[in-house]
Amino acid sequence: MGFGDASAKEKKAAAAKVKDEAAKAAAEDAAWAETDKGNLKKAARAADAAAKADAKLAAKAELKEMEKAEEEANSSAKGANKKAGGYGKVTQAEIARRQALMAMTAKASAKKQTKKTEVVPQPKLEANTNRIEEVVDASGIDAALSALDVGGEKKSKMTYAEFEARELEGIKQENPGLKMSQAKERCFKMWERSPENPKNQEK
Repeated sequence: MGFGDASAKEKKAAAAKVKDEAAKAAAEDAAWAETDKGNLKKAARAADAAAKADAKLAAKAELKEMEKAEEEANSSAKGANKKAGGYGKVTQAEIARRQALMAMTAKASAKKQTKKTEVVPQPKLEANTNRIEEVVDASGIDAALSALDVGGEKKSKMTYAEFEARELEGIKQENPGLKMSQAKERCFKMWERSPENPKNQEK
């Protein structure tokens, strides 16, 4: 054996070691591989979307290159035409046609402008009396009385709310063991007998 040469046993051991490491790496990769069907489908959809986006970008780039090549071809052709003969003669009929076309477009644009700038007179505005509580709009005696009655009910409800806010605290202090519903019930009974109640004032 020469200097630096490995024996057959050493070569076999090294090859076996490399093979074992490769098997371990493959086993580890398999352990970490995704097995959930939902996640696999999600990854496949993401890969498809990325591929479609790449294809779209490639198509756009190709289209731009084609447009650029076409523009270059057109510009070189225009330059050749200019050098060769320039613009041809325009006939009187062509001049008359262009003038008529320009006159028609000017008339159409003038009509559009007048339609847009035409001012429409604004009708007279009247105040909205629907929300004003002092105004009663009713035809006939019965309707007027019922409209006035509605306002009276609102006032009595508001006075009960004020009465309850004022008296409820006193009832709670006198009877600390009462529930809120019981305290409110006592307050309402007091309200029914109270001279502040508008129904008692009418009697």
